[in-house]
Amino acid sequence: MRKQIIPDAVEFLDFHMEHRQRCSALEALICNGDYIPAPVLRMKVEKGKGLCRQIALPSPAEALILQALSDSLWKDIKSKAPSSTAFFAPQDQPFSKLNPLKEEDEFGYGPIESWLDFQQEVLKFSQTRDYVVVTDIANYYDGILHSFLRSILSDYGLEREYALDLLLYILEAMLWRPDYMPNFGIGLPQMDLDAPRLLAHTHLFEVDELFEKDPDVDFARYMDDMDFGVDTLAKAKSVLRDLDLTLHTRNIRINSGKTTIMTREDAAKYFRVAENMALLSLSNKIEAATPNKSVIYKRLVARAIKSGLKKNLFDQGNGGKILKRLLGIAFRNGIAIDDASFRNIIYDRPALRDYLFRGWIRSPNYESQMPIVIGYLGSGQAVDDYSKIAIATSISSAIHQYALPSTVLYEIVFHLKGGDPFALYARVLLASRLDTPSRLLAEIVKTKGTWSRHAFLSRLVASFYGLFVHTPLFSDFEAVVKRHGGTEGMSVYEFHHSIANDSKGYYSAKSFIEAGNPSMPVGISHAKILMLATALWNKAIPKIERAKLLGVHTKAMNDTYYRQMLSQIISMAP
Repeated sequence: MRKQIIPDAVEFLDFHMEHRQRCSALEALICNGDYIPAPVLRMKVEKGKGLCRQIALPSPAEALILQALSDSLWKDIKSKAPSSTAFFAPQDQPFSKLNPLKEEDEFGYGPIESWLDFQQEVLKFSQTRDYVVVTDIANYYDGILHSFLRSILSDYGLEREYALDLLLYILEAMLWRPDYMPNFGIGLPQMDLDAPRLLAHTHLFEVDELFEKDPDVDFARYMDDMDFGVDTLAKAKSVLRDLDLTLHTRNIRINSGKTTIMTREDAAKYFRVAENMALLSLSNKIEAATPNKSVIYKRLVARAIKSGLKKNLFDQGNGGKILKRLLGIAFRNGIAIDDASFRNIIYDRPALRDYLFRGWIRSPNYESQMPIVIGYLGSGQAVDDYSKIAIATSISSAIHQYALPSTVLYEIVFHLKGGDPFALYARVLLASRLDTPSRLLAEIVKTKGTWSRHAFLSRLVASFYGLFVHTPLFSDFEAVVKRHGGTEGMSVYEFHHSIANDSKGYYSAKSFIEAGNPSMPVGISHAKILMLATALWNKAIPKIERAKLLGVHTKAMNDTYYRQMLSQIISMAP
C-alpha cells in the first residue's frame, strides 16, 4: 500500500499497528454476511491524447481482503494453467533471478520479472520463425463478463466457489458506475493489486490452450499482450482469425489498431534487439569506467535521448521501452536531460511522466527545469488527476539545499487552485513542505468543506499534527480536525497524538521512523518526516533519545526546509 500512486499521510501505519483488531472485525463481518466494501478512491491517469484510464485505489481493508482471496485462488489456479508461456506472477512473488535492467514493476501489470520472461520468449521465436504477429485486446478489462469468467474458473475445477463470489462482489463494487446505474456484471477495475490481474490472466486460459496444442505456432502472452511466431503469412492470418473468433465468444475483440504481422527482420527492429544489447553494454561500461571515460559515456546517453526524441526514433515498436531504459541510465548516473527533451516527455509521453518526475528531482537540472513543470501545470494540458499528484510528491521528495523563490511556490499553487480534491491534495502537501505553518493552517481552514468529504485528504490534513502541536496555532488546528476530519482523519490524528504524548505510541513508531527511505533524495519520506516532527515533542521520552532519533536522518538535515523545521522543534520541545 505504501507504493500506491497517492502517498498516504502516515503510510497506513495506523492500520498496521491495529491490524489484529481490524482483521478480526473484517472477519466477523464477512463470515456473518454483513460485509460491504468501502468506497474506493478513483483517479484519472492519462494514457495519451487526453484519454484517461480510471485507477481504483482501495482502502487497506479492501486491499487486504483482495490480496488474501487472490493468494488463495492462485494456489488453486497456477498448476492448471495450460501454457508455460503465458506469463503471470503475483506482485509479491519471490524471484531468484535479479532484474538485469534495474527497472521497476509496471503499475497495474505486476512484477517486471514476468514481463522480462515474456520478452525473452518472444525474442527467442522471433529469431527462429519467419513471421511474428503482435496483438492485444481492445479495452480488455472493461469487456470481461463475470459470467464467462466464472464458467472458465469452474472448468478448471476451482472448488472454493464462495471465495470467487466474494472476490467478484468486491471488484464489482469498485467499478465506476455513473448516476447510480445498475451493475451489469461486466468489467474489472484497474488497480495495482493482484486480484484483478489474476482474473484477467485466467480469463484467457482458453486462448493459451488453443495455441499451446498447435506445433506450427510459437506463442507467448503477458496479460492481454499476445505474440506469435509462425513460418508463413497464411499461418499468421489464420492465427489472427482463430484468435479473434475465440475472443469474440467471450465478448472481447482484438485491437486491430495495434495488430501487426512482421517479417523476422522487421521483428528485430520492432523489439529493438540491437538497441537493448547496446544499452546493456553501455550501462555496464559506465559503471566500470574511470571518471574521464565515464564522462564520454554519459554524453552518449544524453545525446541518444536528445537526438532520439528529435528524430522520433522512440515512436515505433518498443521504442518507449528503449527511452525508459535510457532515462533510467541517466537518472542512476546523474546525467542531465536537456530542456527540449524534458519538455517533450512531459507534454507528449504520459506513460513516462511519473518516471521522469522521480528522476528529475535527482537531476543536476532540477531547479532550472522547474519553469517547464510549472508551464505544463498552467498549460491546461494536465488533464488527468495524477499529473498534479506526481508533480507535488516529486517536489516534496526532492532535497532543497536552498529555499525556492517565493514566486515559484506561488505559481505552482496558482495553477493548483480550485476545489478539485487532487489539486487540493497537491496544494496542501506542498504547503506542508515549503510554506509556513500559519499559511498552511489558513489553507486548511479555508478548504475544510472540500477535504472533509474525502478520506485521503482528511488523513493528510490530520498528519500535520507535529507542525502545530505546542504552538499558538494548535488549538485552531485541533478544532478544525476534530470537527471535520471524520473517522479517517481522527484515526491519523490519534496516531500522531499517541506519538507525541505517550511512550508506548512513540516506541511503536520509532523503528519505522528510524528505518528511513534510502532510495529517496532526502533519505526519508515526507510522511515519516511529519511523524518524526511529532515524535520530537514527546516529553515522556528523554530529550537525548529524541535527539538521537533526529540524528539518524542527517541527510534530511541538509534540506533547508527540514533543517529549519526540525531544529526549531528540538529546541522548543520540553
